[in-house]
Amino acid sequence: MPKDTKAFMAQKTPQTYHFRHSSPPQGERIDRINAELIRRGASRYNLWLPETRYLAYLIHDDEHILGSTYGRYKGGRGAIVATNQRVIFIDKKPWYTHVDEITFAIIGGITYSRGVIFGHVILHTRLGDFDVTTMNHKNASNFVDYIETQCLQNPNAYRGVGYNSLLM
Repeated sequence: MPKDTKAFMAQKTPQTYHFRHSSPPQGERIDRINAELIRRGASRYNLWLPETRYLAYLIHDDEHILGSTYGRYKGGRGAIVATNQRVIFIDKKPWYTHVDEITFAIIGGITYSRGVIFGHVILHTRLGDFDVTTMNHKNASNFVDYIETQCLQNPNAYRGVGYNSLLM
């Protein structure tokens, strides 16, 4: 194997390469992503967050954002974004990026508790629960509605431990 090939393969080995879009984000894709986020209830502040800017690397040209929620979780600040193809959890920090890609087939359900100031969104999956505390109720409500719709449209999806025994 030539040396150049080994060097190229070594550049591809970081885990973040797997999740990144193949091409660098273009202005059109960034504008489309921002417009879809605002249409679903994201605030102007959310557009400046590093998680939003990193979305341009993750969202494909044929993917559309249909729900999102931003907020605090036990590891810091993050975002959960639902597209027409998948759900993406993003935590972008200066020194690392954590991305979980979730298909609708492994989502068991969603819980939303709303207080006066804070809302609490819990996405239940086979990977575990994704728990986000948010202040943007409109954005969280739209996200919850979309996930509930997807769960109802996919009757073969995961419904949690013991769900099948409850049906019998």
